[in-house]
Amino acid sequence: MNFASLIRARWLRLALASLFALAVGQAAAQLPAKPGKYGKTLVADVVLSPSQIDKFAALLATLAATPHGSQNSVMFGDTADWLGDTFVANSTTNPYTIVVSVDGTAKAAGDVVTTWKAGWKYEDNSNRQGLMHGLSAFDVKAGEHVTMTGVAAPSRFDRDKTVAPMLSLVDARNVSIAHVQVQVWSGLGETSWLQTLSAWRFLIFGVVVLAVVVVFRRI
Repeated sequence: MNFASLIRARWLRLALASLFALAVGQAAAQLPAKPGKYGKTLVADVVLSPSQIDKFAALLATLAATPHGSQNSVMFGDTADWLGDTFVANSTTNPYTIVVSVDGTAKAAGDVVTTWKAGWKYEDNSNRQGLMHGLSAFDVKAGEHVTMTGVAAPSRFDRDKTVAPMLSLVDARNVSIAHVQVQVWSGLGETSWLQTLSAWRFLIFGVVVLAVVVVFRRI
């Protein structure tokens, strides 16, 4: 191989590596940035740093080495915590919703189950967190990439308050966590026609039954 061919080969590998890294980064960015089902205004959008991911991994390594025999306690167990930047939650733009996307790789075939708490830290250093749901994947293959999205219960503030979003990892099974994205939305999210239909399903059913009864009475 001559010098020119060698240079071209090296540049090709670098270009392919860059494109692959860009593709991975784009694939990991799962959460939307435009108003939608999570809220009207995007207040914060944070991809957690590699050092924070390392903190999660350190907690999981400690839990794996501790013969506690069951999942880490949600109420009293150790957690790996992330704290976002403070902002003023305006009481006129309720509710405020924390959305979390977790990317990782399944270690073995089976289920991936992660346990997280999300909530708020207040100016007086007190905090309030609730258990999140949806951050699990089932019946996956060994080595399979998984993306899990969870939405915390919306919070309403009775007056303007300075708060910071909090996210705490409690436990994770059968997964190596590679990427975590946290968003904070304010305002009510958009409702799809399916959600609207679901909300009115009992009334629609009643109208249909009434219509059937009226038709049969006329026959």
